[in-house]
Amino acid sequence: MDNRSKKKIILTVPEEITDHKTYYLTGNEYLSLPQINSGGGITSVNILHLGYRGLMEFYGGEDLPLIGPFLKIGEQVVDLNHSMSWDYVLDWIPAFNLTTENGLSLRGEIVAPPGFKGFYYKLNLSNTGSEPVTIQLGWKGCWSSFNYIIFNRRAIEGKHTLTYDRWTRSTVLEASAGPPLAALAMTAVPEAEWNLDAEKKVYSVIHELYLEPGTTFETKLFTAANLEADGAGVTAVDLRRHGATDLKNKTCHWLDSRRNMLEDENFNCLLNRNLFFSYFYATGRSLDSDELVPVTSRSPRYYVSSAFWSRDALLWSFPAIMMTDRSTARELLLNVFEKHINNAGDHAHYINGSVLYPGFELDQLAAFFLALDHYLRHGGDQELVKEEIIQSGLHILVEKAFDNFDPESGLYSTFLDPSDDPAYYPFLTYNNALLQSAFRFLAKLQAEERWQHKSDFATLTRELQQSVYEHCTVKGPFGMMFAWAVDGRGRFSLYDNPPGSLQLLAHYGFCSFTDLVFKNTVHWIRSSNNKHYHQDSNFEEAGSLHAENPWPLSACNDLLACNAGAKDFFSRAEMDNGFFCETVCPDSGRASTGAAFASGAGFLAYALKYSISESKCREEGQKPE
Repeated sequence: MDNRSKKKIILTVPEEITDHKTYYLTGNEYLSLPQINSGGGITSVNILHLGYRGLMEFYGGEDLPLIGPFLKIGEQVVDLNHSMSWDYVLDWIPAFNLTTENGLSLRGEIVAPPGFKGFYYKLNLSNTGSEPVTIQLGWKGCWSSFNYIIFNRRAIEGKHTLTYDRWTRSTVLEASAGPPLAALAMTAVPEAEWNLDAEKKVYSVIHELYLEPGTTFETKLFTAANLEADGAGVTAVDLRRHGATDLKNKTCHWLDSRRNMLEDENFNCLLNRNLFFSYFYATGRSLDSDELVPVTSRSPRYYVSSAFWSRDALLWSFPAIMMTDRSTARELLLNVFEKHINNAGDHAHYINGSVLYPGFELDQLAAFFLALDHYLRHGGDQELVKEEIIQSGLHILVEKAFDNFDPESGLYSTFLDPSDDPAYYPFLTYNNALLQSAFRFLAKLQAEERWQHKSDFATLTRELQQSVYEHCTVKGPFGMMFAWAVDGRGRFSLYDNPPGSLQLLAHYGFCSFTDLVFKNTVHWIRSSNNKHYHQDSNFEEAGSLHAENPWPLSACNDLLACNAGAKDFFSRAEMDNGFFCETVCPDSGRASTGAAFASGAGFLAYALKYSISESKCREEGQKPE
């Protein structure tokens, strides 16, 4: 029975979103543009800095963004904030269209080509009317602050200069605190006069033209980042030399070659938008070292952005990275085994591997094994496991697991649960099932003589599975089912947690989809017996103690457990303007906590691509509910 102690559990719960602004976003390995407003204004641009362990952000504002389009027809400034229609080219390049009453058609797009330390913003204006018009077209911006982000945004005090560099023909924003920290350079094509107010940090570049009927004018703003002003300026020159056409072609080829097409084409945009979002926002390249850096999210709108969770990086975003680029997946594994192995299992790390938020989590430890297993099973370089950093890392991980073994129950304990909150009872069924899958992987490596250890992991795999069935199965309302957590002496709790759900036990190979105990557990999770399940709401999914509203992660779990209801959820839930979020309002389906949840977006893409199909479910003897 669930007679947990009355000890006070200290939770770190997210704040609910009350300001539902619509944002578009894009980016590449080096720059993130996480807040593009509905008027085309780029509120901020950020870069990863490994040396300073977080994100650094050039920030403008909402009223006058860092970079915002400007259009004036005759004497009338056009209000762009409420009149644009938006779309994504190849699911990642944000673009808008605007048609004015006097026959002008404006098309804008923001392209961040992979592999380049920059992006360009293109404006294309056509006069489809019958009269010539006098036009001002270009960009205005304000640099209000330079910020440091780990979870929260904090201003970095120092010297912030705004200058025009004649050599590179660019306006440069450089932030220094002693030596320079980062710089952003902007250059316009065709060239036009820049107007700068260095004291107020405002600037503009405006083309003045007389547009005849049937003619078109196009301008591009190339923007580049680097560690200081000179580097940013010449990087902007490099973008200009490539030109918008070449950069667009390279970007489209990169995206198109990595898009995934489903039998149910209604979900293609959702899958690919979140696939690219996870790839570019759950990983990035540090501007100061070019190293690949895995993070929860590169968007400051996510409440724990710019940090490392092994669960996020290795269980959620890693499968999507494998879908996108195997060489990046290989590099990521080497990175985490090098930087994060010594503190593996601790709740959260800084991006350099030191501990940010202490607290042992068994699922986060198991994530290292499972990501390597996933890589090898899905076509990754089979020689990777021979690397010394992997061989030694596996030994470190095993010893950490053994440190949490309870010989009396045969189970492995955890301090925090998968939503990073204290566990009432130390032995979580889900966590032990993950570890059993990890042991099964190690047993395979041993059998193939690809890794050596004094322990026999084939035996440990069987023993752990037996211990889970002995101690973690209880009588529930639908028959025998898996408990959420046990103390090993008869006490247990019935509960489920979307970021580490019992619905995933069959997916990770602990049991079969036809296992009656598993089926009863899934039935319980998706019933009124689970007080955190939002039955009969508009968006019927499970919540948790950590965040009560329905979790899109729960819908991902449904996809991977043969529950067809998830497709209805994702076909209707707006989430964060089509991007993954932590929870949604049960009535509206809009993000309620955890906007711009990049690592979770990878799990959505993976679940949509590789969820058990109806034919597979029939093969296993179970149809989706």
